[in-house]
Amino acid sequence: MDHFLKMSEIRVAAEPAELETVVGSCVALCIWDSRAKIGGMAHIVMPERNGDKNPPEGKYADSAVASLVAMMLKKGGELRFFSAAFAGGASMFVRARVPSYAIGTKNAESVRKHLERLRIPITMHDVGGFAGRKVTFRCTDGKLEIKVLNRKSLLTNLNN
Repeated sequence: MDHFLKMSEIRVAAEPAELETVVGSCVALCIWDSRAKIGGMAHIVMPERNGDKNPPEGKYADSAVASLVAMMLKKGGELRFFSAAFAGGASMFVRARVPSYAIGTKNAESVRKHLERLRIPITMHDVGGFAGRKVTFRCTDGKLEIKVLNRKSLLTNLNN
């Protein structure tokens, strides 16, 4: 079963599945449970909720990380076997080169902060720059491919 995640979506799979998304300033967060063979992805749009009353769970890093972890635990995962990787956080617009507009950088920093708070090890990250990324995550074995658009692919495996 394959899923393409749109902005603010979260998916978790314990069966053979490939999760995929394309991000610019957004962040694609992938979490893998090496024991239960459960994988999940969130397409995170913004760093913090800041008063938004009823946003989609995956829109903001502060709720998306917690929601993805909760979904994986509900499927039978255990936090001590989780590892994470994330990509995106690019500066996609001219204004983004001005620090106060650097939403991509803020997104990546927020995701990192929330993972560290939960003590989930970050095995890999590919953030920043000025190009979008296509992220493909295989939930059957933890393999992750990050293709920086117009560049070569980065390959890693979240299965320690």
